[in-house]
Amino acid sequence: MHADKKNVLLISMPFAGVSIPSIQLAVLETYLRERGISIQTQHLYLKAVDSYGLQNYNFLIYPPNDSYTAQMVFSRYVFPEHWTKEEEKFREYFQKTVTKNRETQQFNFDVYIQKTDEFYHWVIENINWQMYDIIGFTLNYGQLLPSLAVAKKIKELYPEKKIIFGGSRTVDNMGLNVLKTFPYVDFIVSGEGEEALYRLASDYENHSSIPRLMYRTGNDVLWNQTEEIIDINSLPIPSYGSFFEQLETASDELKQYFAYYGRLPIEISRGCWWNRCTFCNLNIQFKKYREKSVDRFIEELQFLSNKYNMLDFQIIGNTLPKTDYKLLFEKLIKLGKDYNLVVEARAGQLKSDEYVLMKKAGFTIIQTGIESFSTNYLKKMNKGARVIDNIAALKFCKENGIENQYNLVVNYPNEELIDFEETKKTVQLLKQHLDPPQVCPLKVFYGSPIQKNPEQFNIESLDYAPLDKMMYPMEVLDKGISFVYGFKRKNDLGENNWDQLVDDWRKERERLALEGVKRNTPIDKLIFYFVDGINFVRIYDRRDGQEIKIYVLDETERKIFLACTDVISYCNLKERFPDVSEQQLATVLESFEQNSIVFHEDDCYLSLPLRCNTRLVTQPVKEEFLLVSD
Repeated sequence: MHADKKNVLLISMPFAGVSIPSIQLAVLETYLRERGISIQTQHLYLKAVDSYGLQNYNFLIYPPNDSYTAQMVFSRYVFPEHWTKEEEKFREYFQKTVTKNRETQQFNFDVYIQKTDEFYHWVIENINWQMYDIIGFTLNYGQLLPSLAVAKKIKELYPEKKIIFGGSRTVDNMGLNVLKTFPYVDFIVSGEGEEALYRLASDYENHSSIPRLMYRTGNDVLWNQTEEIIDINSLPIPSYGSFFEQLETASDELKQYFAYYGRLPIEISRGCWWNRCTFCNLNIQFKKYREKSVDRFIEELQFLSNKYNMLDFQIIGNTLPKTDYKLLFEKLIKLGKDYNLVVEARAGQLKSDEYVLMKKAGFTIIQTGIESFSTNYLKKMNKGARVIDNIAALKFCKENGIENQYNLVVNYPNEELIDFEETKKTVQLLKQHLDPPQVCPLKVFYGSPIQKNPEQFNIESLDYAPLDKMMYPMEVLDKGISFVYGFKRKNDLGENNWDQLVDDWRKERERLALEGVKRNTPIDKLIFYFVDGINFVRIYDRRDGQEIKIYVLDETERKIFLACTDVISYCNLKERFPDVSEQQLATVLESFEQNSIVFHEDDCYLSLPLRCNTRLVTQPVKEEFLLVSD
């Protein structure tokens, strides 16, 4: 290869989700193209969908399965001897773990292999590899084995081609070890890759000057570490033209699926400003938190919306902007478009009125980092948020019709009975009127605080994940390429039935929702809510599943109750109501708490009923008046 500019091909393999195009390909393609590099991209997960069938592909990558498990069949191309030796173990695992909950067995292990083979050979035979000098693979959670399989074959057919890997699956020392282990991988970029890939394509010979590049020199593997970071406000607006061109060649089923469910990703930040959660490893890729200015984000959103006639967007970033989120909401509202936006957020960040703005701005789905309803458990996770903050986030989403797709992280190595009992107690206050989570058993990821300091979390030893032991030969795992770890506890602290807890919660919500549809009355649909009469409040409570209770608050009680709409401390309540004696305030709050009208934590209070202005249909009720004496 010479010092002239190189032709680049970037690839995203299965098992990426197909409802959201690869933003990595779109950003890198635009960045290099604007700098005069000849570059093409291939969204090969689209082709994989048509090989497996849309229903089968989604079955493989979504709960109860995941993309990490889905990739296991590609072991047969990367480690053929290992596959032959262990094939029956793969078969047994697939049947007992992957398809155990599926009603139909039409997609069995043999079909899984056959469809993978069809996809693999199509990729090798139908892409003109000779056109490109550098062939790059972007790797996320479930893409390492598929990428290794294709890279290995390319190198066999065209030894002169240079293979480069990048993404969260090959960062830090794990990336160095991947480079040492697989000789057909020539380079790895650890962290953000825009400038590294451009420099490699435009100044190929000068490897030592390329930031974040991992490369070989003789028998040594070197890594150009740097503290330099890119200004994401200066990045060009990503292009999704290649994605839509390739989507047009896909099956009608896939095109219809994307037309209905598809969203375009748009980046709002990199890194995490909190960066302290003990289970998280996201900041090993982006070392410093940065966010786009609101004006730049709005500019990109408008451009992408108009260019591709899209209103559905996935906002990429670990959370909303740290400080300018309200300005973002206001500017989105002014655009006047019917946006459908999905975003991650942090509990405790937004107040009730800001959720109202959020809904008006077009946010319909949010994933709040809730993770637990136990104070004890949240401290182990170092979330920096409280149970009361988590409940507030769910309450505000429910009031505003925002779907909150949140997780309950369980099975920490130092999980105790108190973590379960605290959660169970909290759930009793919520399960009738707030939606349940997805249970997410802990996975110890490379680079997380748990992986770095296992002894602090009741871990005697870390081990390779059981699935990794099957997918990779032991001599490969011993070279330090693991992304997920299993663990052995120092002390057996018992097991808790989280699945049953959440399943009961889900069934309760489904039952009550069905009743609401049948009866078509506000009291049956909302379960637990209040209406404001200006100088009094009526709270309707049907959480016990029997008769309806109506609590009528007088003027003083109303003011105190409404002051607890957002999380508020006892000290702030005293300051807000100087004319209410401390004894009277304490008595009102105690009465609220006894009737589970407010949640109390750390000397802070939060009202639990949902706000509603709907008039009630008259029906027999039992009224209980909360009377407070002076």
